[in-house]
Amino acid sequence: MATCSEIILRQEFLKDGFHRDLLIKVKFGESIEDLQTCRLLIKHDIPTGLFVDPYELASLRERNITEAVMVSESFNIEAPNYLSNESAVLIYARQDAQCIDCFQAFLPVHYRYHRPHKKDGDTLIVVNNPDLLMYCDQEFPILKCWAQSEVAAPCALKSEEICQWKNMQYKSED
Repeated sequence: MATCSEIILRQEFLKDGFHRDLLIKVKFGESIEDLQTCRLLIKHDIPTGLFVDPYELASLRERNITEAVMVSESFNIEAPNYLSNESAVLIYARQDAQCIDCFQAFLPVHYRYHRPHKKDGDTLIVVNNPDLLMYCDQEFPILKCWAQSEVAAPCALKSEEICQWKNMQYKSED
């Protein structure tokens, strides 16, 4: 029986200020030769303190920089954090050219305005770990190892077809 090596997911914020880029890297602990037949989808819940601009996403998709799409329908990018709702984004991760068993995804995020407070200091915004969903054209031991449940989601960015993605367990790394 194959031993299960872990999947590691790392989230990293690039840039400073109100406009940041969230880089998500996923590394499989063992190299799977046929990983090309698999697709990785990251479902991220964006907290009220941040927002993703759907128009910016559309522009980045056109320029082939990212394959991300908003799930939330009613969405106000102008609203301050105390008047906004959490939103969700689907990001189709791409295979990393430098690493055979790695995927990465890119998402521009922006800080919302917060209520002023008396003390000087920073406002802490907690970005939770995303759901890591995997769909493969064939069965792999790693799918049996780490799949917790199944989630229905579009098979690809511009697809009407719905696939049953496996919700994968992973280890989060800072």
